[in-house]
Amino acid sequence: MEDKKDPNKWLVLTTISTQMVFTIYVFYLLGDWLDGKFHSDNQLWMKICTLAGIGISLYQVIRQVNRLNDR
Repeated sequence: MEDKKDPNKWLVLTTISTQMVFTIYVFYLLGDWLDGKFHSDNQLWMKICTLAGIGISLYQVIRQVNRLNDR
């Protein structure tokens, strides 16, 4: 059988912040694009998409931390 090494927990924890920033930024750009496409004056799409990006990134963090604790 193959000897699988577990990834270093510190390495996984340090990459979480990069993943969060990337996810939130992509959703911000999506919202900004939607505001431009639908000519929204109050930036409603940007706010909605940014909050969705925050929620998704928090879900990803919780899922990764739970996986680390199970090992």
